[in-house]
Amino acid sequence: MIDIHTHVIPFVDDGSPSLEASLEMIKHELSVGVTEIVCTPHHIFGRYTKSIEEIKYNFDLLVKAVAQEKLPIKLYLGQEICYTHREDIIAMLENKQLLTLNNTKKVLLEFSFKREPEDVQEIIYNFRVKGYQVIVAHVERYEWMTFAKVIAMRAEGALIQSNSGALIGQTTWKEKRFVKKLLKHGLIDIIASDTHSFRPSTLGKAYKKLKNPDLFNFKLD
Repeated sequence: MIDIHTHVIPFVDDGSPSLEASLEMIKHELSVGVTEIVCTPHHIFGRYTKSIEEIKYNFDLLVKAVAQEKLPIKLYLGQEICYTHREDIIAMLENKQLLTLNNTKKVLLEFSFKREPEDVQEIIYNFRVKGYQVIVAHVERYEWMTFAKVIAMRAEGALIQSNSGALIGQTTWKEKRFVKKLLKHGLIDIIASDTHSFRPSTLGKAYKKLKNPDLFNFKLD
């Protein structure tokens, strides 16, 4: 399995408070069958704004620790970027101030949970015309999200990611029902863990429940 949405790098966001905690998270991922992890620390305007240099420094610390522990897992670097009109996200990507997933043209993008963007289709279109493909993070968590909006976003070229916790009923009944409906209609492209030190990965449980390997093996190319 490939987990494309994780917060396992220490010291850069709310994901991990220490190198030891990060290693425990990775060991847990290994125990459920994950073989590749994309590390996606938050970028949230006014809250999590570590520089790329700081993120890479701590990522390298983690990679070295994994090698020392001889853990059989591949680590890649990316970010989970929270969209806001207060920043020009596309310009920041092109200026290397923000990270795509593993240096590809794929961008893990999240939105405000409560406040709907003015035109989410146009946002995704703007990324697409610049050559980027948006992966919408944890689609079930947005209060404003609807079935029709998911269809519209996919029509603009976005991929849809859901958290494994919602699939197994670890979150709210509403989120679980929404994910179930999207899966029924083939509207989810990727299942990932969104793991933090306080929220262990449930990817293994989701994999056993869903039995659809394609949703857990997204290729970063």
